[in-house]
Amino acid sequence: MPDSVINTGQVVHVSVPGSIMLLGEHSVLYSQPAVACAVDRYMRVQVELLTSRDIVVESALGPYCSHLDNLQESISHRFLVEILRRWRETLACGLKISIASEFSHTVGLGSSAAVTVALVSALRAVCGLPLDQQEILRSSVEVVRAVQGRGSGTDLAASVYGGVIAFDADTLQVRRLSSELPIDLYYAGYKTPTTDVLARVAEESVRVPGVVDALYRLMGDVSREAITAIKADDLSQLGRCMNVYQGLMDALNVNDAVLSAIVYGLRALPGVMGAKISGSGLGDCVCALGDAGAGLSGFERIPVSVSPVGVSVDVFPR
Repeated sequence: MPDSVINTGQVVHVSVPGSIMLLGEHSVLYSQPAVACAVDRYMRVQVELLTSRDIVVESALGPYCSHLDNLQESISHRFLVEILRRWRETLACGLKISIASEFSHTVGLGSSAAVTVALVSALRAVCGLPLDQQEILRSSVEVVRAVQGRGSGTDLAASVYGGVIAFDADTLQVRRLSSELPIDLYYAGYKTPTTDVLARVAEESVRVPGVVDALYRLMGDVSREAITAIKADDLSQLGRCMNVYQGLMDALNVNDAVLSAIVYGLRALPGVMGAKISGSGLGDCVCALGDAGAGLSGFERIPVSVSPVGVSVDVFPR
């Protein structure tokens, strides 16, 4: 990689959309396809070069200050630290990194994925490398898997490419399906970390391994049917697929009473064609397909639309 080519009189601005899972939760980790989309809530990262080798970060998660050659660990900024560790031999100087988000990290819109994509893209720009979506995705997936131990990369792919996508976690293949879908999100009011949910599912699967493996295959079949429906612009069929997938999530034991109340409340609305958990489950969000009208009372609505664009990078004078 080349050394830094952006000078201290320039600033790199990166914008990355958040993301949600539409179908493929859990099964995507077992060689099944996933469907996801970028949403119009954005992570924005600004990077300036310093004359020193210092790293100075401003973020809603708290400040972070360290030295590029001796990076201090940070739970809140663990993805950022891992990225910097991979780039420190290439960077000619330190950085001031400012992170601003239009969505909270407590809501499942892929904040960790978005900030990872943003910083990888920013450092590529600093070093004069092109906006290569597949390379940004590959590098971002490596970072997330190094930090978490596992991760499909579906949220990363949606944030990189934008729109509605189909994703294969084994090959990192991304297929663009559409630029829009009528979606709505409702937040359960709490969120169980994905790693905790995966651990619980893994523990349960030991007791009935054949059944869980069959569930993953069924989930894959439903995701493939949903991909066909999106490509055909058949929203009614997509809604049916979402409802079926919700049943499989319930069978996987990642549903709960609050999520069920949101799902069935949304399905009762005349403009909603389907509703299911978005994400790993045991809290977080439910996604509705269609027009929820005045909405579902008693639960927090998170207004979102599909973002047709993914990561974008600009360089400006300071």
